[in-house]
Amino acid sequence: MPKGFIITRWTDEGLAVQFSYPQTIIVDLDDMMRIFYAHITGAAEAGNVLVRLEKARANVSSYFTGMDSKVPFMVNLMLELDEEPEIFGEIVISEINTNTMNYLNAMVENPSRSYEINEELKDYLKSSLFLLERLKNLSKEQRMAQIYVSEKGRKILETLQDKAFARKELRDTLEVKLGRSIYNLEITLDPFIKTDLIRQDWIEGDQDISLFLLSDFTIIRTPAIKVIEDAEKNLPTPKLAQKYLEEVKRFFRSYKPNFEDNIKVASNMINPDKYDFITLFRDKAYPINKIPKSPGETFDQIKEFLNLLEKDNIITFITDDKGLDWIFLLTDVVAHTFYPEYMIENIRKNVSDKKLKKNTAIKHLELLEQVYKK
Repeated sequence: MPKGFIITRWTDEGLAVQFSYPQTIIVDLDDMMRIFYAHITGAAEAGNVLVRLEKARANVSSYFTGMDSKVPFMVNLMLELDEEPEIFGEIVISEINTNTMNYLNAMVENPSRSYEINEELKDYLKSSLFLLERLKNLSKEQRMAQIYVSEKGRKILETLQDKAFARKELRDTLEVKLGRSIYNLEITLDPFIKTDLIRQDWIEGDQDISLFLLSDFTIIRTPAIKVIEDAEKNLPTPKLAQKYLEEVKRFFRSYKPNFEDNIKVASNMINPDKYDFITLFRDKAYPINKIPKSPGETFDQIKEFLNLLEKDNIITFITDDKGLDWIFLLTDVVAHTFYPEYMIENIRKNVSDKKLKKNTAIKHLELLEQVYKK
């Protein structure tokens, strides 16, 4: 579980701790300086680093605003030693850093409101830790979305779409493609294994385990079948059903899948709160005043998530004759898996070009045959 956040700022006297959550988290300024030096080695520009702190027994995902910023801040997410930020998703952590900086900048610009903003920031970081913990228990399609939003995940998929790779060979290939060192490859491969996209197996005579792609997937929007079927039966009311069907037809008439939209879709899928609403609305439309709430969840919080889903064309609000808003799933968002038939030709070609050993090729074909029969 993530340990918490430590926020530091660079002052004329040096590095100082601005904020920590929870307050019980241990702060070691020597460790914070190590992270700071990792940032400023080079151009000291804004960016992210991952630092392993043996003394604190923590991995730290740190974002630095850069020495040229008005107030140089570091937002440090403190993780357990066996945790990597990518298991939560690059986009999620980036969003947390952005929102945290909005609070910090508001404090700088409005010092008279520092206490109120500080309390708001504490609540936000508390909810962020809860979100990160939930991200460790994703559904199968959420894990595929997690792969899709990660640059490293996409590169692994792209690499294994060509041929089978030994672990070290895959790591070396990724380091060349991404231009950076790869640590804890096992953690990055975890969602691939849990979704049955790849299989790990030993080849007789090899010293390293090999990775075989057995299934592929894409992220895509699809019509919400159950909701459409209800609408075709004039549910929940004839007028609402007609308006909904018109909106669905209008959207899909011009819908063309593309990488940017797929990233947007995948980002919504890996957010547990948004995903809960997506799965809820897959079953039927709801009047806004009848949407199930979690314990402690407020209507304003629900409305905020709904507005974000509407902005990304996942849900739509339709008003009935009484002026009440109903929520319909405009587009379902799914991770669609398919059998990688293209791998058979790739295997043949790689063996012919002597890029793949025959025994590895045979093993891959045997595994693909087993999947195909199932």
